[in-house]
Amino acid sequence: MSNVETTNTVASLDQGVTLPGIDSSTVVLVAGGSGAIGFRSAEVFSSLGAKVAIMSRTAESGADAKRRLGDSENLLSAVGDVSSQADAERVVNEVLARWGRLDVLVNCAAVGGNASLEDTDEERIDTILAANVKGTLLMAKAAAIPMREQGRGRIINVSSIMGHRSAPNSFLYGASKAAVGHATRALAVELGPSGITVNCVSPANTPSALRAFDEAPGSQADQPKQAAGAPTKIPLRRRGVLDDYVGPIVFFASELAAYVTGADVLSDGGLSLLRA
Repeated sequence: MSNVETTNTVASLDQGVTLPGIDSSTVVLVAGGSGAIGFRSAEVFSSLGAKVAIMSRTAESGADAKRRLGDSENLLSAVGDVSSQADAERVVNEVLARWGRLDVLVNCAAVGGNASLEDTDEERIDTILAANVKGTLLMAKAAAIPMREQGRGRIINVSSIMGHRSAPNSFLYGASKAAVGHATRALAVELGPSGITVNCVSPANTPSALRAFDEAPGSQADQPKQAAGAPTKIPLRRRGVLDDYVGPIVFFASELAAYVTGADVLSDGGLSLLRA
């Protein structure tokens, strides 16, 4: 088993990959686009030729992400708080003013932080639910308006394996991500008649640290790190890398998933199949 992780490599999604339905006419908005999964999503969509808008909480983090992607005319950096309806609507309108349409919304913005019930106060509850649940709903609401007018759209929510299982001190974050999973299914039913699919990706062992509820937006916690956890506890015997999670996101955005809606892909190497 010791050689599996080093020999099991993952192909990069932006090296010679093409997907039907994603090209230079595709407009993608990535909420939380300066974070690890969000930035990698933006990078892959950009490599596929799409026009990409990066939504982040601060101008500095958004500008940095845009610069790292090449700062081309096919990139837009937009500042906004996903938990603000005014910001969600404004950012969507900025995308429409720039490119005239919105095809794909990727909801990556999230806040983490473990705590026991005893140590959880109202501020922590409000902050985590506002970003993870309210933000997901407000962004979907804003994006659905132009998508309905177009008669087509793709909304992809990023949840977590913790929305499917429990662990000590994770009840609040887990509850927020379970809500994202349910919202995905409910919105798939509501928006399906308008030609909009709504799907979800639930990562595990993510090689990134979520911004905690008490950390400032754009803090160092948004940067990639080595994934935690022993790979011997994962059926595939390796930790996840960013492309393991971005792959399903890009799939859901493509025409390959045109008849898939309300799905929640657990991209976890099989970890959720184990009881403990």
